[in-house]
Amino acid sequence: MLPFPRFRKTNAIALCMAGLMVQACTTTQAVKALPPEPDERTAAIAQIKDDINALNSKALMPVIEAPSVFPVRITGHGFSQISGQPGGTLNEKRLMAIRAARLEALRDLTEQIHGIRLTSETSLRDATMTDDRIRAIVQGEIRGARTVRITPKDADSFEVVLSLDADTVRYILRAAKLGV
Repeated sequence: MLPFPRFRKTNAIALCMAGLMVQACTTTQAVKALPPEPDERTAAIAQIKDDINALNSKALMPVIEAPSVFPVRITGHGFSQISGQPGGTLNEKRLMAIRAARLEALRDLTEQIHGIRLTSETSLRDATMTDDRIRAIVQGEIRGARTVRITPKDADSFEVVLSLDADTVRYILRAAKLGV
């Protein structure tokens, strides 16, 4: 759910679509559609959308400048239980839990940078919901993620925190567009 009213989102989409139709969609549509005082995270997401749109334009920008509200680091968190991991010894299970938590943190970073595609299907019978299915797909490439910390949360779980700086995020977006 976007943190601003639906009519603004609709207006921004309509404006960008109209601009695309005349080949003149500027690279700041999402930033211009923000409410008067957006929080830093919302403004950063809008800037990332504009950066992606700039990459999709015919003339690729050589350098995408970071706005003043762009977060210095984007962090991803992953959690995993030790007891549910395969392994013959407790140490093997701990290592597998750390690895699973790291992959979960990478998925969290990928969701933040590339987005998540959701599909949903609901079945009704006699005005009663019989089946509700939601499918989420995360697809993207992460390069340069740094491990901030690996923390045992209790006797049976680990937390892994990974981070990316703003320059690395811009590099990932350019690489995704160019197919590098």
